[in-house]
Amino acid sequence: MYTQNEVFEPVEVLAHFHNLKIEIIRFKWKRDTFKVSEILNIWRIPDGDGFSTHFIAVCKDSDMICELSFNHVDMKWELIQYDTLQ
Repeated sequence: MYTQNEVFEPVEVLAHFHNLKIEIIRFKWKRDTFKVSEILNIWRIPDGDGFSTHFIAVCKDSDMICELSFNHVDMKWELIQYDTLQ
């Protein structure tokens, strides 16, 4: 995913954690809420003493694709970058 819309901003995420997997339901960024339609890819990156899990998420209702990350040490979510589906 190549995009010029890099933001690296914190987001609030509603997710379901089960069997060591994370299912993102929706997230709030600034004043908008985005429903996640599907996850296209997941990968982990070493991050200090732990790691971060990155997700490529599609939000069809908002015509957006984005990269979200979850830091397993501080338990914080971040919107890394986004773009439109078009």
